[in-house]
Amino acid sequence: MEFHLRKRMNATELFSEEVTVAPTESEYALNIVGVYQDPMTQSWGVPMCRLATQLAGEDRIRNTWFDVHSLNDIGILLEAVRAALVADVIVVSVYAADELPLGLYVWIDAWLPRRTSREGALTALIGADEPRDLRSFRTRDYLQAVAHKARLDFIPLFENPLHQESPSSGM
Repeated sequence: MEFHLRKRMNATELFSEEVTVAPTESEYALNIVGVYQDPMTQSWGVPMCRLATQLAGEDRIRNTWFDVHSLNDIGILLEAVRAALVADVIVVSVYAADELPLGLYVWIDAWLPRRTSREGALTALIGADEPRDLRSFRTRDYLQAVAHKARLDFIPLFENPLHQESPSSGM
């Protein structure tokens, strides 16, 4: 556990010089950045992205998605942090757990203190069995605290992974 904490601290210190404050303007009407745990959790965001695209138009939406495990690569992590800094909607799509993937914590720790007071939302797509257990609420509470600290609206949605169709693509 101590190794993971040191790795988390070293990664966020690395970004002190690399990431600057995000620009306030974007060529897109809506910037969405998402982090997902596997193909199933990625598929949970598809309906939301399709709806946003229908409402705003394909050329007005920017969807950027990252596999949480790919955030171990420093280049991908840096790109994901930059995307979170300009995002209007940040989507975290994970299974409920006592401890979430380390890459998710590192990513959040890197963008959270650098995000300016932009309006936006953090949508939590949380995979949880019925009935909800302590892990579900712990995951939701952590992501809600992140949203609060970033001054983002918080939208928690629970998914039941046991009742899902096979993952689909199309983000």
